[in-house]
Amino acid sequence: MRSIWAIQTLALFFLLSSGAYAITGLGMGVRGGMYTSYNNEDLEFDSFDVVDIDQLTMFGGHLRITTLPIFTFELVGEYSWKSENFTIDVGGLRESVEVKVRDFMVGLNAKYEFDIPALTPYVGGGLATHQLTYEISDLPSGFVPFGGQSLIAPEDGPQFGMHALAGVKLGVPASPIEFFAEGRIGRITGDDGATTYTMIYGGVTLSIL
Repeated sequence: MRSIWAIQTLALFFLLSSGAYAITGLGMGVRGGMYTSYNNEDLEFDSFDVVDIDQLTMFGGHLRITTLPIFTFELVGEYSWKSENFTIDVGGLRESVEVKVRDFMVGLNAKYEFDIPALTPYVGGGLATHQLTYEISDLPSGFVPFGGQSLIAPEDGPQFGMHALAGVKLGVPASPIEFFAEGRIGRITGDDGATTYTMIYGGVTLSIL
């Protein structure tokens, strides 16, 4: 997993140092939104249909680097979380359990912007590392038994991810503030299968160069 960090660091270094991509702008900002569909195959809840973790709340920040030609690069950090309580009936035995999912993501995005007056649409993609953590209340030795069945907690750890995105940004006249709305679809590697997701979010960027 260290290799992923190295790749992202080297990529950012070459972008900043290459004369072919002269920096024309620099900004920083915050973002927030939610995963609208989160399908994590490592959460082995198939036997418990009422257990469904499909939406996570996200908050984060970004450093934006605009270059020539019309490309924008972003170093992004996002924290996403979800906590939910479930009551499960297995063989007439009712059990209550709290499931927590956490995802700390660091990624590098590249965007291509379309030069249109007022609104600026864009498309892009990126690579990321996802530090995933899971917690199930009263979970001894990695599982909770329910009528002879088990609710499995995946192992915590970093995973590699990739994603595609599209959005639109809107600048405020005579102001360094810029708003944006964005959608993203992605895939995260996992021990038992890949996690796929879609998400929508928005935010604001303050131009400092």
